[in-house]
Amino acid sequence: MIQRVLLVLLASVALVVVAGIFSAGRACAHDPRFACSPRPASNPILISDPAKSWAFYGRLAGGGEDRYVVKTAVPQQIPANILIDTRDTLNPARPRATFYDVRGKTLATLDMRYAQPFYEPFSRVHYLSSPIRVITFQPGTTTIVIAMRGGNASQRYTFALGRDERFDLLEIAYLGGALYRIHNRKY
Repeated sequence: MIQRVLLVLLASVALVVVAGIFSAGRACAHDPRFACSPRPASNPILISDPAKSWAFYGRLAGGGEDRYVVKTAVPQQIPANILIDTRDTLNPARPRATFYDVRGKTLATLDMRYAQPFYEPFSRVHYLSSPIRVITFQPGTTTIVIAMRGGNASQRYTFALGRDERFDLLEIAYLGGALYRIHNRKY
């Protein structure tokens, strides 16, 4: 009898895990990553697949920067935006993202000038979001620098990049802890 109950319990858990694996591959969300700010030019965050939908969570003080490097083999048009948690809006610091091509020429800038409210159901967080802007990445290396403007106090930010919402099998286990950190602002 105990063996039968354990077998049914094990089969139920396996069914839930398999269903989660197949549904998470089609999840409508960015893959969350933590920037471990600040990230200088000597230690940038490498984004090898800019088409994949990413959300990078960072925390910078005035004067601090996070650098991201995107490498592409073919031209790609990729949507990007920056956000702050509405619980942090009393802090006057705001993120600004500047995109530079391989020669160091400015491609685009994202800031919070025309920010709009946005609710993200995956993490259950309300944000202020910059308008989404489609950036054309040329073959080679694009550098993105995110810096805080308008205050010296440390401020959290989210940098969203990409369009293809998908998760690999190994990323699924990571999501629970990441969502807890995001929702409870532990980054």
